Amino acid sequence: MADDIQEVRRGWDRLGSEVLYRGEHLTLHRDRVVQPDGAEGTYERLTLADGARVVAVDDGGRVALVEDAFAPLGRRLLHVPGGGVAAGEEPEEAASRECEEETGWRPGALRPLGVFHPLPSRTSAVTHLYLGTALRRGSVRRDPTEAGMAVRWMPLDEAVGAVGSGVVTEAGTVIGLLLAARLLLVRPPAPPLP
Repeated sequence: MADDIQEVRRGWDRLGSEVLYRGEHLTLHRDRVVQPDGAEGTYERLTLADGARVVAVDDGGRVALVEDAFAPLGRRLLHVPGGGVAAGEEPEEAASRECEEETGWRPGALRPLGVFHPLPSRTSAVTHLYLGTALRRGSVRRDPTEAGMAVRWMPLDEAVGAVGSGVVTEAGTVIGLLLAARLLLVRPPAPPLP
């Protein structure tokens, strides 16, 4: 039995790093590393800002989705409002700010839904998810890249159905909607059979 136990190596120890590209939204690094098998190699990774997203639900149980064009995909997607967390900004602040900027509605209450790693093989960035309720009217303040953005209100159960049918595919939105539905769409247990 002891022969079946293998030593677990941490791997990916960084020996050095060079910046290949530094842009406004990301930095590309090439690292010299010790791989999990113990051999030296290279690894490319990105430095990105953390993100914050809001599943904003109104008093009628509708969720605010924004429809926006994504350059790498060459098409529009429905997604929950959100964006990057600025340096020195708390994720809750970023979530509230992004929701108002993109939808014109500011959450009066934010409840953490969870945190996820959008691309752990390439970046250490995390995305913070929140449920936003008690929505108050604010003002839309989109940047030029969001000029064609439109807000679509959808009942939460329909939005979850859109995840299941493949209409909604953006990762943060899929995770956020499913977590919000788990909290808000809890149905009482069925009565026992006679």
